[in-house]
Amino acid sequence: MEKWIKERLAEPSTKKGIALLGAGAALALGHPELITASVTAEGVQYGGIIGAVVPVVLGLWETVRREFQD
Repeated sequence: MEKWIKERLAEPSTKKGIALLGAGAALALGHPELITASVTAEGVQYGGIIGAVVPVVLGLWETVRREFQD
């Protein structure tokens, strides 16, 4: 299962789909300011509060994680 998830997350269409589902859910719940997503030829453009926080959190994770464990 983990392998399947990793393979799917490597595909750009999966990331676009997740972004659009999140934006649609936020809109449906009445909080469109939480996340917005626009799909362009260059990729997905994220906005909103979550769209601004997620890259920061991912950047922190990439900074502190150990890629090659002993």
